[in-house]
Amino acid sequence: MMDDKDRKILELIQEDLPLTKRPFKSIADRLGVAEEEVIDRIKRLKEQGVIRKFGLRIDSQAVGYASTLLAIKVPEEMLDKVAEELCKYESVTHCYAREHEYNLWITIIDEKEKLDELIDNISKRFETLNLPVVRKFKIKVMFDLRSEHGRA
Repeated sequence: MMDDKDRKILELIQEDLPLTKRPFKSIADRLGVAEEEVIDRIKRLKEQGVIRKFGLRIDSQAVGYASTLLAIKVPEEMLDKVAEELCKYESVTHCYAREHEYNLWITIIDEKEKLDELIDNISKRFETLNLPVVRKFKIKVMFDLRSEHGRA
């Protein structure tokens, strides 16, 4: 269970992890707690699955990668198996089942040639709808953690 300090730590990390020699000390100083407490809380939240990944976000276009949203029509009885198979690809960043004719949606980010190759392989097995990124408008997810239930 998270308390108010946990929520505040998550908010501060979401905003931007300070680029300092001791970023957790910077957060601790803002909260008026010890650096070790911040680190211990982050470790616990990661172990509990509240924090799924701790890392940075790179602008894929800036490093020459292409991105697409691929909708796939998968027979219902194969959905779990196909999703599991596709999630093994490092270039598949998101994978969702949807109640739709195209019932499996994945986001792929990779070098253009590799991205096209994966799409071609999937399209040989299933009907697909390829929706490549033309322009980004927003790439930022921040959760309002100020209350136990977030935003209403």
